[in-house]
Amino acid sequence: MSSLDSKEVYDLMVAFSSYTELKRKILLCLVHVYPRAVSGAQLSAMIGYSGQARTLYRGVLERLQADKVILLDKLTPKLYSIRINHNQRLMKLLVELSQAHGAQLKANYTSLLKRGEKNE
Repeated sequence: MSSLDSKEVYDLMVAFSSYTELKRKILLCLVHVYPRAVSGAQLSAMIGYSGQARTLYRGVLERLQADKVILLDKLTPKLYSIRINHNQRLMKLLVELSQAHGAQLKANYTSLLKRGEKNE
């Protein structure tokens, strides 16, 4: 991991604090499963939302995409591949931080992801 610039960390904290709880949950989940992409159903399960809530947060995903912090790839009319935009300056820093210090959370999300894949 590169040496952390305190201004970069501060910028990340300010940006992250401006997001709603749902947006923060989505971003934390995606940075901890990086470089994997997930489907909407997988993301719902990992952040604790019911499958029916997908339509409710679809607008949230589109706003995060507009902020250039996530990438949404439309695979079919109803299936999206969702991943963190690791090329965006602050998300790159968040990925670095999660990889250096987020082993337990990564294990939790990975476990939820594997459990969801078995149920599909």
